[in-house]
Amino acid sequence: MIHYFYYFILGHFKSDFTKAILSVLSISLGIALFVSTQINSWKAEKSIVDQTIGFASENFIGRFVYQETFDKDFKYFNFIKTLDSQISDLVRIEPELHVKSYFNLEDNQTLSIPTIGRDLLITNLESGNSDIKNQPKKYFFSKPLIQKLKLQSVAIAVNICDSQLFIQPDEIEAVNQDGLFIVMDISRLQSICKTNSFTTINLINRSTENIPSFTNSFLDHPNWLYESKEEIKERAGVALGSLKINLTIISLVSVLISFFMVSNIYSGLFISQKKDFGILLSIGGNRISNFFLFLMQTTMLATLGGIFGTTLGIFFSKLNYFQTLNTLTDAYQIDTYLHFPTEILLYGFLISILGSILSAFLNAIKAYKILPIELLKEKEDYIHISPLYFSRKIVLLIAILLIGSSIFLGFLTLEKQIFPGLVGIGFVIVGFVLFNFLSIPISISFFSNITRLIQVSPSFLLGIREIETDSWKNSLTISTIMLSTSLVFTLTCLTDSYEVSLKRWVDSENKSDYSLINEKKLGSGEAGVPVNLLVDLKNSNYFSDVEPFLINSKFIVNGKFFTLHVLNFKEGQKKDEILVSKNFCFLEKLCKGDSIEILTEKKGNLSIRIQDQIEHFFSERGTIVMDYEFFKTLYSEQYLNSIRVTIKKHNKKQDVLNYIRDLSNKNDLNYLDHEQLKELYITGMNQVFKVLDKLKISAITISILSLITSIFYFIKEKSRILAGLKAIGMSSKQMFTLIFYQTLYLFSHGIISGILNSLILSPIVIFGINKNAFGWELDFSFPVHFVAKLPIVIPLFTFIITLIPFYFLLRMKISKELNYE
Repeated sequence: MIHYFYYFILGHFKSDFTKAILSVLSISLGIALFVSTQINSWKAEKSIVDQTIGFASENFIGRFVYQETFDKDFKYFNFIKTLDSQISDLVRIEPELHVKSYFNLEDNQTLSIPTIGRDLLITNLESGNSDIKNQPKKYFFSKPLIQKLKLQSVAIAVNICDSQLFIQPDEIEAVNQDGLFIVMDISRLQSICKTNSFTTINLINRSTENIPSFTNSFLDHPNWLYESKEEIKERAGVALGSLKINLTIISLVSVLISFFMVSNIYSGLFISQKKDFGILLSIGGNRISNFFLFLMQTTMLATLGGIFGTTLGIFFSKLNYFQTLNTLTDAYQIDTYLHFPTEILLYGFLISILGSILSAFLNAIKAYKILPIELLKEKEDYIHISPLYFSRKIVLLIAILLIGSSIFLGFLTLEKQIFPGLVGIGFVIVGFVLFNFLSIPISISFFSNITRLIQVSPSFLLGIREIETDSWKNSLTISTIMLSTSLVFTLTCLTDSYEVSLKRWVDSENKSDYSLINEKKLGSGEAGVPVNLLVDLKNSNYFSDVEPFLINSKFIVNGKFFTLHVLNFKEGQKKDEILVSKNFCFLEKLCKGDSIEILTEKKGNLSIRIQDQIEHFFSERGTIVMDYEFFKTLYSEQYLNSIRVTIKKHNKKQDVLNYIRDLSNKNDLNYLDHEQLKELYITGMNQVFKVLDKLKISAITISILSLITSIFYFIKEKSRILAGLKAIGMSSKQMFTLIFYQTLYLFSHGIISGILNSLILSPIVIFGINKNAFGWELDFSFPVHFVAKLPIVIPLFTFIITLIPFYFLLRMKISKELNYE
């Protein structure tokens, strides 16, 4: 029997090569999206971890961070002696100084690079096959940094700790590691930065044995906090929570779209092989063998699709097509990560196998139930029943219950829990799939009644009635288009809602006329406006208000990343207390009247009271707002992110603009008015969400491919009927209109269903998942303008899609199709 299996499966590839390729391509597209988005999520998280731990080796165990003021250097050495006496000889103590350095790129941008100082005499930093301690080099650049800077024979300028160094190419050694960074001897870096201190004390496993992770209690010291590598990874994962959640949801929905398409293809595959299964039964096969034969066939297609999909996903990830960005990540850093865990590929491959088997299971059952009598049938006997063998009333009841349950679960308020929302999304999708199946005969009956009153082309009636003959198979095509449409509308609704909310926040929070910024450092998120300009602007007598503004997007409180905003508090607000955003209060349960401990530079650990919570639409992790004068007593900052100025009413605007322009040119700054500043925020938001736009395009591509595939199968399955119609005189124009009307119906039905689906799905995503996960409520904005364009878009896309299968229909030979064996 194994020979029958062999010839049956290979025969499918030989006789229906186009179908096999479409099946493999359908699977691979969804898997490619999943693999690519997961790889890019990992790269973003890895880049944050690497920058936090200073691009340490895999032997990094954890680190100690100083919790007091940094002006008494002898405390460091006392602590190192204590630490050295209490840890194993298998662990190396590695003091580290971690600062930022800056390069000026050719495109007039500033590249911010972590610069790490280590004791290179005891550190075995891998550099090809070389040993650093035997090299005379002064500086060690990562290979991606060398490629980025395009180092040649001339010296390169780098700014470190307010000092500019000129590094000769022969002083640089390449480090074979992903990421952009510089390593030099710690004593050299301390000399450049004019300090004797460290930023951290790292623990490195110097053996090949696995050493258990330390805890904070193994060396309890009031001034030192221990952070394990696992804790740092967890913090990075939490910081990227929203992007990872959104990308995972979207990639899985894309996979679901792909497998709806695959299920549609398998339905066509079963119909085309129906008589083959009857032949196998008649020559000694059995129902069980038919069942497993169909599953084996789909498993082979899934294997090929999984392999091609993971390969395509790797290709997309190397192009950074679905790059993951937020306020913590650095696009330049992410670009350099070329290696990733193989587990992601295994997950993608496993999804391709399991998803394909589930998509084929219903048709495998049909193969099991087939009888040898099918050999004698020249025409299909279509019985309009549910594929689950329930009555239509029961299917309708199930669909209503699923959608009702989805609304209840989607809007259920459970802090930091998105699982109910995800289940709600699943329920609403399944419910609408069932509705699509039920609505096909109803809508076709409606159109048939309309045609009795209005004269229409016979091709229209013939085309839509052929759709009714296999409602379930065509409902899968409609559902694929529905999911793609719903995904596009839901993602657009999400980004539009963010944009509307962001505009409202900027309008309410920033009343200034102009903002001075350093555009060169804008891409790296670094502050670049000198603090001393505050005095010049205040003394100029041009402005009624001069306000400093500082952002720290990596402000750590209780081991978690938050965003710190520093500005001038209003009258009536206590200067020595802080404000927190409403989503900070929601997520951390620290609200008005509570206190939080913050590690400060000048006063160590300090407990600060929260005087109030405010609506502050900026950070999904939560925002802490501090008064600038209070901030100066806790930290030393030489640069601000911006300075906001408001012009006095009696001053001439042109005179003030000339002053601002001269001051900006002198300090290499830019100035923005209120609308330009708002646009800058929106541009930053779009930079984060641009991956969603690419996923929309991918979803549309999959749905269009599904529609083309469905029409291909229609032509293949009805080839004898179409050949007969052609033989009795049906013109090419009539053939085209037949396919056009069928495509138009499927496309329109899918888009309308997708819009209705998104009207339920988008509120669940915005008011359910987003609120539970991130604690804020967005201003809901549905893309009505998209709906207004559909009467133009649908016929245009239908015409273009119809051209492809119509080309193959024209090439169909009547004699071959009407040649009965």
